[in-house]
Amino acid sequence: MTTLAVLATATATGCGGFVDEGPTDQEIKDTTGLTVAEASPIVEHNLELVWPQQVKVERAPLPYSGIGCRTNNSMMSDGPPWQLRVTREEANPPQEFIDRALANLEAMTTRGFTLVPSQRPDVDPADRFYRDARGYTVSSSLDTAVGPTKEVRFSMTATSPCAAE
Repeated sequence: MTTLAVLATATATGCGGFVDEGPTDQEIKDTTGLTVAEASPIVEHNLELVWPQQVKVERAPLPYSGIGCRTNNSMMSDGPPWQLRVTREEANPPQEFIDRALANLEAMTTRGFTLVPSQRPDVDPADRFYRDARGYTVSSSLDTAVGPTKEVRFSMTATSPCAAE
C-alpha cells in the first residue's frame, strides 16, 4: 500500500513541470506585442500569395484556426496566446498546380522568407517549409495514397508566431 501511494504521488508531481508551460497572453503583449487581430490578415494574405489559384482566405474563429502556445494539464495545446493557422488542400492536383505552388513558395524569399531544409532524407521534394524573421511560416505538403481511394493530397499552410488575444 505504501508503494502504491509513493508511486501515485511521484506520478502526479512528475507531470507538474509540464502543466501550463509556454508564454502567457501578457508575456506576448509585453514582448512582441503581436495580437490575433494583427496576425490574422497577415496569415491569410500569406496563404493567398502561395496558393496557385486566386483565392480569398478567411480564417475560422478561434480555437479552430489556432494552436495554443501553452500546454494545459492534459498535455494539450491551449490558448491564449495563439499561433494562427490557415490551410488549403487540393485532392489529386495536376503537376502544373504543384509546380505553380512551389514557385510561389520560392517567391516568398523576396518577402524575407527562408527555406528551412528538411532533416529527413526521405521527404518528398514538394514538402517545403519557409520562415521569416518575425516567425511567420508558409509550407507545402504532398501526401500520397491517402484513404481507400489512394488519393494524392497537396496542402499549403500559413502560420503566425504566438499572438495575444
